[in-house]
Amino acid sequence: MSVFRQSRHPIVKWWWEMDRMSVAIILIIMLTGAVAVTTTSVAVAKTYNVGPYYFALRHYLFLVLAACLMLAMTGLKPNGVRRFGFMLFAVGYIGLLLTFVIGVEVKGARRWIDIAGQSVQPTEFLKPALIVLTAALLAHEQRARRFWGFVVSIGVVAAVGFPVLAQPNFGMALAMGTVWFAQVFMAGLPLLWLAPLVAGGLCVIAGSYMLLPHVRDRMERFLNPEGNDTYQVDRATDAIMSGHLWGRGAGEGVVKHQLPDAHTDFVFAAVVEEFGIIVGLAIMMLFLTLVLRGFSRVVQQEDRFVLLSVGGLLTLISLHVCVNVGVSLRLVPTTGMTLPFISYGGSSTFAMAIVFGMLLALLRKQGRRF
Repeated sequence: MSVFRQSRHPIVKWWWEMDRMSVAIILIIMLTGAVAVTTTSVAVAKTYNVGPYYFALRHYLFLVLAACLMLAMTGLKPNGVRRFGFMLFAVGYIGLLLTFVIGVEVKGARRWIDIAGQSVQPTEFLKPALIVLTAALLAHEQRARRFWGFVVSIGVVAAVGFPVLAQPNFGMALAMGTVWFAQVFMAGLPLLWLAPLVAGGLCVIAGSYMLLPHVRDRMERFLNPEGNDTYQVDRATDAIMSGHLWGRGAGEGVVKHQLPDAHTDFVFAAVVEEFGIIVGLAIMMLFLTLVLRGFSRVVQQEDRFVLLSVGGLLTLISLHVCVNVGVSLRLVPTTGMTLPFISYGGSSTFAMAIVFGMLLALLRKQGRRF
């Protein structure tokens, strides 16, 4: 073991620099996702008239490829993460604009483009790219350069946010804006600069409520459930309550037969119904441990780019978990936000692989062992 630790081989060096506990947690989450999609998608497959394990087999492939992508990205240095983020932003933004030209319309929204028979959602990949770009703009030590970086970041967020709202995809725009605001706050900018941002954000929410019918509909369902159709959320809440501590048993759930999104947006409810509240809490604890460990490791970081990037990535992960679980518990309005690596979906799975890959790369102990 001592000889192994002293080796200068790149793989050995990578092994000792990696946050191995975080990698183990992420792999456990992936395995949990494989089980979750297997048990929930069998019933959903009937609705789409495909084989019973169609979604499960595809999800297995997504997870294997995502794990390889994530581990490959951990070899990047901070400058490599920055360059990759810039390139991903350029490709993702072009893809976002292409949704208005060659986008596939689903339920009145143009959020996907068809590439070689596969549906790709460019905005999923724009989220980590925007985080890295924002971190680079706010990472300047000099106050004057930081201010202009802040101004430019406002323009970048607006350039991304308005096309996303036009798709329409209010939930995605709100998520991007929330993470960006968190990064601005972590950058230590004066509170006086943040006040107009809060006011602007509230104006965007109010404008979306008035101009976008689906946003108004979801908000009214959340604020006034008695007078609106809340079938999906009601079924998800009932599923969680019927799961009790230990669940109905694998494959014995009912909600997956009633909801077409049981393997995506409402996967948490389906898992709790079959495996119990204990397993649901365990999933949340895995994500909580990962996020807290990430913040504890980066809090002493002197590189502002690394600090702001990691802070933004951890905020994004936390937001995904809180919103996805919150929808099933009727704590937030219904959105299309997935539970990382547990919800079915190609774009979301690969985008999260990039998020976690960037996170692990930036948390590596460069030149030190732990």
